[in-house]
Formats: sequence, structure tokens, C-alpha cells
Amino acid sequence: MVIGMTRTEAMALINAKLASLDDERVRAVAEIIEDIAAGDTAMRQLSARELALIEQSRADFAAERTLSLEEAEARTDAFLALRRAQRCS
Repeated sequence: MVIGMTRTEAMALINAKLASLDDERVRAVAEIIEDIAAGDTAMRQLSARELALIEQSRADFAAERTLSLEEAEARTDAFLALRRAQRCS
């Protein structure tokens, strides 16, 4: 779990995982780090609600509470239809 990790732990994790990545992903990581260091990305802190949702998602995955692609698409379609209806009314 990355959230709550110390700087030293995070750096150790990054170093340990880099060796297992293919060249393309290592370059992607390098690009991300360069962008962050240069201030080129719009990084922001996650809100308490966003952090809670991430933890909820982790718990759901651990408990194997997931949706099939079809279920996820149906829920997304229903949500978008509701939003369209609200916008038109």
C-alpha cells in the first residue's frame, strides 16, 4: 500500500519494482518523474473522500466484490442516461 508509506519505503519500492519492468514502462516511469520534477503536471492532493473511495475499492477487490464488464457497462449507461435526462429537463 503506497498511501502512508515513508519516502524511504516508497523509494525502495520503486527501485525494487523497476528491474521487473520492460523498457517501455521504465521509460514511462522516467517521463512521469521528469514531468513531476519539472512541475509540468497538475498534481494535487487527493481529498479525504477520494482516499476513502480508494480504500473501499481495495477492500472490494480483496473480497472479490467486482463487476463483470457487462454489469459495469450497464451501470455506466444507466448513469449517463440519467445525467442526460437531468440536463434536458
